[in-house]
Amino acid sequence: MRNTGIVSNCWNFYFQNDVKLRDLIGHAADLQMRDIELRQGALGDLEPTHNHSYAEELKEIAQAHHHCRFDFAMSFPFFGGAFDSSVCDLQLGRDVALACGNGDAHLRLVDVTSDNDMADENFQSAARSLAALADDLYDYGIRLTLEHSFQSWDLFWPLFEEVRDSSQSSNVWLCFDPANFSLAREADRISEIVMQVDKSAISMLHVKQANQGTIETELCEGEVNWPEVVEQFRDGGYHGAIMFEFTSSPEVERVTFESIQKWQYWLDGGE
Repeated sequence: MRNTGIVSNCWNFYFQNDVKLRDLIGHAADLQMRDIELRQGALGDLEPTHNHSYAEELKEIAQAHHHCRFDFAMSFPFFGGAFDSSVCDLQLGRDVALACGNGDAHLRLVDVTSDNDMADENFQSAARSLAALADDLYDYGIRLTLEHSFQSWDLFWPLFEEVRDSSQSSNVWLCFDPANFSLAREADRISEIVMQVDKSAISMLHVKQANQGTIETELCEGEVNWPEVVEQFRDGGYHGAIMFEFTSSPEVERVTFESIQKWQYWLDGGE
């Protein structure tokens, strides 16, 4: 758990000031960050589109940092109704994930548009579609990870379990983000869920802080008790990716250094 990483939306301040993605990934690698999430909408000069995926450029960067692991993350409304892997957005996600995968291709999806009513109404079709997608991606050698978002955990977690149980490959993993429970208005459940969630099903842990539905620009005091989360994951034998995902600001360089220091402090038992 001492290998930390970062999500590219932390770099939005740099992108707005014309800093290149290649340089930012190089800087993260210099900081010994092992895991880098390439977030759709936060890739600066190499933002993939249907007309230009930048697959070759991203592949070149990933191979130049072969000691790092990369995933491609995108928004996709999987609670919005039935779909299959031929959807253009998913084909783009597949191509980018393969390009930057360094032999361990990884696609992460999150639904940031469907509310609880829609999630409940489309539960079965979402489960079937995601199970088929997981199996299709498995055939390409791509891991599928789902992140919980605005939907209630009591809708998302049963969906996740259903997809894992019904897919032939069980090729579905969880992106766990304690701060997202603030977005779902379930911050009071963070400690309970952190304790109960199956750590072996988690491929990545997003590390950020929230207060009353607002994501902070640094790991300040807030609704997530990070020392407690670190203890639970360490004692649970978690060995997956750990990635900072604070809201970008002009202080991003300082915040990144301080986040690394805080993480090491918490791992060592500090509060």
